[in-house]
Amino acid sequence: MAERREEEWLAGIVEALKGTWLESGLSASGVGTVLDQLAELSRSLQERDDLQLRIDKMAADRANFLVEVIAVAVEADEPTKDSEPEQLAIRLAERLERAQRTRETKASLGHDLKRLKEARDILDNEISAHERRKNEVLGVFGVATLSEVVERDELLRERDGLRAAVADLEEGVVAELAVDGFEEARSILDAIDFDSLTVEKAEGEQRLRQFDEMIQQQLIRQTRAADKLDAIGGDSAVAHLDAERRTTLLEIEEKAVRYIELKLGIMSAGNALRIYRENHRSGMMARASDAFKLMTRGQYSGLTTQPVKGGEVLIAVQRDGQSKLADALSKGARFQLYLALRLAGYYEFAQFRPSVPFIADDIMETFDHIRSEEVFRLFGEMANTGQVIYLTHHKHLCEIAKAVVPQSTIHQLD
Repeated sequence: MAERREEEWLAGIVEALKGTWLESGLSASGVGTVLDQLAELSRSLQERDDLQLRIDKMAADRANFLVEVIAVAVEADEPTKDSEPEQLAIRLAERLERAQRTRETKASLGHDLKRLKEARDILDNEISAHERRKNEVLGVFGVATLSEVVERDELLRERDGLRAAVADLEEGVVAELAVDGFEEARSILDAIDFDSLTVEKAEGEQRLRQFDEMIQQQLIRQTRAADKLDAIGGDSAVAHLDAERRTTLLEIEEKAVRYIELKLGIMSAGNALRIYRENHRSGMMARASDAFKLMTRGQYSGLTTQPVKGGEVLIAVQRDGQSKLADALSKGARFQLYLALRLAGYYEFAQFRPSVPFIADDIMETFDHIRSEEVFRLFGEMANTGQVIYLTHHKHLCEIAKAVVPQSTIHQLD
């Protein structure tokens, strides 16, 4: 049965292969392999058809894409001549990315601009408020700029300080003279002959010294009398000594009262002289101030004094109104201050006495060229009053002196 079925199967195969390219050259036993290969070929053909369909669709998509890319390039003014579509698409993609970044940057800048506008509005409001306040201040002070307001404010402060100082001085004068008001004290001081008062003060001081010596002698006498009184007995000599002691005590009391009167007179005279000096400052200080201002080229506006316990201190006033003690000045400024005082002192000396030579030994070692010129110019003015001799071993100072004071004479000392 198996053989019969096999023969029937082979006959069926031959019958099935009739009329095909497999009819000859293929044995019945190899049909299975061929059939397997044909099944695989069928699948391959199906895959080929599917791939071809995909390729056709991709080609269509590519064609449509190229059309759209070219349309976009034309709309975006992107040059397309002699350019590959792929490169054109890449360039458009880059432009799109740049555009997106630019849009984001624009949005960020717009936000920043809005924030800055809000800040500017706030600042404008503050500026308007400050401007109104500034106009009010300028209107109150009657000036045009804020720098002038600062100057006026400093002047007002200085004025208030001076008024307070004047009020203190007036109260001190009224208290010292024991009067009801300053006008009465002024009339008293104006009627005083200060020259005779100075002489009287000197005489009073001399009398006070004499009274001090007399009081010391009286005390010594009293001590000796007390010792003698203790050393003697109880006879009538005690009464004589007691009477002598009482007489001595009366003399001491009388001279002590006189001493107090003279002491108070000297104090009044001293206060009167101090007030007179304040109201009638000598020309020496004014001349020293002018010289110091000239030597410092206006960095300091002048000199003034301030009373302290036991005397006065010298103060240099700066251009901006601030003041410095002489010890607080720089070395160069301090030397210029001392030179200004010496120049003023020389003028003061030569005003009342025969002039003597003014000799300066290389005092401008800390001065620059400009300040040296100003000093030599002052020396040239002094030469109209007396002889000025300047010793130096710096040749450039000789050139400055000759340029500033042409009539000066230079002596070379070997």
